[in-house]
Amino acid sequence: MSKEKRSYSQRRRGGKIFVCHCCRRELPFCWNCPCGFQICPECFTENKWGLSNGPTWVCPDCGRIRMM
Repeated sequence: MSKEKRSYSQRRRGGKIFVCHCCRRELPFCWNCPCGFQICPECFTENKWGLSNGPTWVCPDCGRIRMM
């Protein structure tokens, strides 16, 4: 009954793994929306011209305005 060591963020999030909707990679962090859309920081940077207008970004699936 040994417990594997997990980082603070894994314990806090429950070890959740995110999957980017653009590149389909499993990552420890993605920008996400309550509708289920997830995008990794690399894909977000590549598509920033269409998603972000400064301190906010717009979800391409549902159109919600999200804070960064």
